[in-house]
Amino acid sequence: MGVIARMVVVAVLVAVLTVSMIPKQKGYGMAGIDIIKTLQEMFTKSSPQTDILNYLKEKGYSDKAAAGILANIELETGGTFDYQQKEKKGDAYGLFQFDFMKPYYEDYLLREGKDDSMEAQIDFMDDVVKGNEEMLGGKERAILKGELFSGKFEPDRIAKSFNSIFEKGKLETDYGNREDLANKIYEEYF
Repeated sequence: MGVIARMVVVAVLVAVLTVSMIPKQKGYGMAGIDIIKTLQEMFTKSSPQTDILNYLKEKGYSDKAAAGILANIELETGGTFDYQQKEKKGDAYGLFQFDFMKPYYEDYLLREGKDDSMEAQIDFMDDVVKGNEEMLGGKERAILKGELFSGKFEPDRIAKSFNSIFEKGKLETDYGNREDLANKIYEEYF
């Protein structure tokens, strides 16, 4: 169910509960308020996925691009979406499982005066994609920027391109397939 559909369901539930919980006797009103608060918390709680998606959107990524990038993050972190995720059999680290990029990322943190965080890792990726960090060749960067920011491509293609150009990992692992994950994320969140 998409985000808008979930919001509509919540609004209807809140309206129904509000009307049906109007106290007819003293003492029933607080129970209704508690139920409404619980429902609101259930549907508005932050999660690592929504935090990442929201931050990508703030950076200017389209819904399809955000879904493609999040699919890569999901596969790279094994579904934890933890910016401190460490590779089980190796030295890779973070949302994007920085391995060869790790020293460049650490240098970026020092130069920018940032602490490691979800935001800092996404900022680094964003700066690499936009050419502010010299990690990709001009042709690679142009392809990736075109796919991420043009709005012409579907999430599965974006996930595949992001992987082949930025991640340089396997398209499919025991955890899943980046393309399938991108389509699933897009359907679920957008």
